[in-house]
Amino acid sequence: MDEILGEFIAETLETLEALSGEVVAWEANPADQSRLDAFFRFFHTVKGSCGFLNLPRFERLAHHAEDVLAAVRRGERQADPATVSAVLAVMDRIGALARALGDNATAPESPSPEADDDALLDTLLTSAGASLADETPHDHPANGRAGERAPRTIRLPLTLVDQLMNGMSDMVLARNDLGRRMREHAMDSDLESSFERLSANVAEMRDMISKTRMQRVDRLYASLPRMVRDLARELGKQATLELDGGEVEMDREMIEMVLDPLTHIVRNALDHGIEPPAQRRAAGKPDAGALHVVARQSGNQIVIEVRDDGAGLDCAALVEKAIATGLVTPVEAASMSDADKPNLIFHAGLSTATQVTSVSGRGVGMDVVRTNIEQIGGVISITSAPGCGTTIAMRVPLTLTIIPGLIVHGGGHVFAMPRSNVVELLHLTSAMVSIENVGGARIATIRGERHAFIDLEDVLQLDREKNTDEPRTLMVIRSPAGQPYVLGAQAVTSHEELVIRPASPVITASGAFAGMTLPDDGQPMLLLDAVGLAQIARLPLRDAGWHRPTPQAEVAPEPTIQALMFRERDGAHRLIPLTVVDRVEDLAAGQIAPCGTGAFARIEDRLVPALNAAPPVGAGLKSLRLHAGDEQLCYLVDDVLDIVDVPLALDAGLASGRLAGLVMVDDNPFEMLDPFALFAEARAQGALPGPAGPIRCLIPDAEDVWMRTILAPLLVQAGHEVCFGPPDPEDAAADLILCSEADADDMVQASAETIPVITLRPDALAPAGTSDTVYRYDRDRIFAAIAQVGQARISAQPGARSVA
Repeated sequence: MDEILGEFIAETLETLEALSGEVVAWEANPADQSRLDAFFRFFHTVKGSCGFLNLPRFERLAHHAEDVLAAVRRGERQADPATVSAVLAVMDRIGALARALGDNATAPESPSPEADDDALLDTLLTSAGASLADETPHDHPANGRAGERAPRTIRLPLTLVDQLMNGMSDMVLARNDLGRRMREHAMDSDLESSFERLSANVAEMRDMISKTRMQRVDRLYASLPRMVRDLARELGKQATLELDGGEVEMDREMIEMVLDPLTHIVRNALDHGIEPPAQRRAAGKPDAGALHVVARQSGNQIVIEVRDDGAGLDCAALVEKAIATGLVTPVEAASMSDADKPNLIFHAGLSTATQVTSVSGRGVGMDVVRTNIEQIGGVISITSAPGCGTTIAMRVPLTLTIIPGLIVHGGGHVFAMPRSNVVELLHLTSAMVSIENVGGARIATIRGERHAFIDLEDVLQLDREKNTDEPRTLMVIRSPAGQPYVLGAQAVTSHEELVIRPASPVITASGAFAGMTLPDDGQPMLLLDAVGLAQIARLPLRDAGWHRPTPQAEVAPEPTIQALMFRERDGAHRLIPLTVVDRVEDLAAGQIAPCGTGAFARIEDRLVPALNAAPPVGAGLKSLRLHAGDEQLCYLVDDVLDIVDVPLALDAGLASGRLAGLVMVDDNPFEMLDPFALFAEARAQGALPGPAGPIRCLIPDAEDVWMRTILAPLLVQAGHEVCFGPPDPEDAAADLILCSEADADDMVQASAETIPVITLRPDALAPAGTSDTVYRYDRDRIFAAIAQVGQARISAQPGARSVA
């Protein structure tokens, strides 16, 4: 009886875990009869089992839930939110009772008094619209079909399954070693036939034993829909949850270890990332925030990403708090890249929450998440864009497994590549292959189809082997996260069954490796990560099926844009989107003036930043006047050739300096300039003024040497106006006041609070209670504050549109 009871508890908890998310999906689509039937069968099964096991509380709860669902199936009741919440509450109570029964099967201690069941059932029946307590249960054909038998199962300790898997791994290594020795000694055909039969049996056993520990990621997803539904209601927010990759399989124990970090990340996304509906509407977003959880396999790793379309991380606040807590110095903070700043959230005590809530905000969560992921050999990363959302990616080991792999040689080292990632192998000397160097990138054309081409040694920064007459091998790689590309290596020597084990976090953090493998000779090799190599090489990530031809009946017109074709000063023909070209004009050499690392073009008595102005500058030079709102720049060219229609999507992305990628025009590849990179380059040179125009800055203390000799010239160089003297609220000669901490109170009073005051402090760390001051050597924060005043001034103009 104890064994039967244990089976009942285990099966009940497993079924509840799978069904909790299904109830939420049923609430969204009450017409889904298949889900309703599944819930009904669960309660019917629990009720029947409880009668045999003498568990009256289980039986009573299941009986009433079954009656309510039966009424819904007959169309007498509606699956409204109140009914769904009541059904979920009954499922929670049954789960709590089952866990308590499993902890102490002989004398179970209930998690709540039996009297509480009455209130729970009253809620259930009231939500259903009528009391069904006296109704008799109805049998329905969907309860079960005659002659059906559940699959026969047994339960085994995980340690025994581990021992089986380790033994299987040793058997595969022994098989590989035997095969290598047979090849070296040229054994006869009869022996080879016996070995092939043995090898097939080993492969079949390997697959069966591997499956004993594997479970679908769907199990990891089971609790997320219910949690998102309940938490969104608690926070007064709206959110939709999209789950992808549920068919991916990973180790059961690994699923359990990832569940808590994933849950914390999703809760953080709801609490801090996704904004309330009113705030989202003001930002031009739909009321409901979008949460997307996706899982994919990459070699011996599972990549789980959580994306939201919320407000994103306040990186400036993170950096400021990191400086205040002593985690980084102001100098270190100034040198941090945009990619490094979001990672500060993983340090203990750092949080962007403005208040502590029951959900999160104490700054003791994300550091624990990173620690837990690293303890199981994984890595975690974060990217965030203000106003657009945040993406957190966890890369965790799949498990100890065995996969078909290729042995790859390059740079004097030996690596492994999962066979599933390789579409085709070719030699560089093949007549089907041609390699072109275009715009600093290489393109491999194989049977008329173009692919980005990278060399393994270049990606891993290894020296190529010299004095070898063998042609290099090209692998067409099917990247799980992007379009196919070609990877060149010194050689690919063999195909083996590889035993895969997790690599250390230091190795996997590089992004190029997904684990390590132990071949038959006992020398460890690193397993290459197809996605990681593409990301390091900055190849574009698109749908993996983009290159497959579409049936003629389904072909849709490819979207195109107009581009201006021109001849560069070095003679190369390039393109630029016509939408950013304001005009084409002739310039004389005398109109170009170098300034520091950049240059300006004097046009109509104003200076416009000029790119491509390196000497010599001869006569007959043409300028492309590019515009982006209030920002303008000149791009100097030799001549303008034509206006052509080009595909909206690039044929190959280069991500190289000023170039966005390649597009085909009449079967010829042309480089497309990247307007984003051009304006960013001009901005980095300090050539572009802010979009708000010049701001009139008042410095009240004309005797302050630092203000006069350091700050004032900086403001003038940035295009702002500077004047000195006391403020006059009735005189509109100033847009803002810049002063020291000592003068701040006097300036606020003297300006009658009608002119904004920016207080500059001499210390990098703000004293307690003075967070509204700005460090006087923080150029970005000073100009950001000035730009904010400029935007407010524009918004205050008649007919002006407010800027959110």
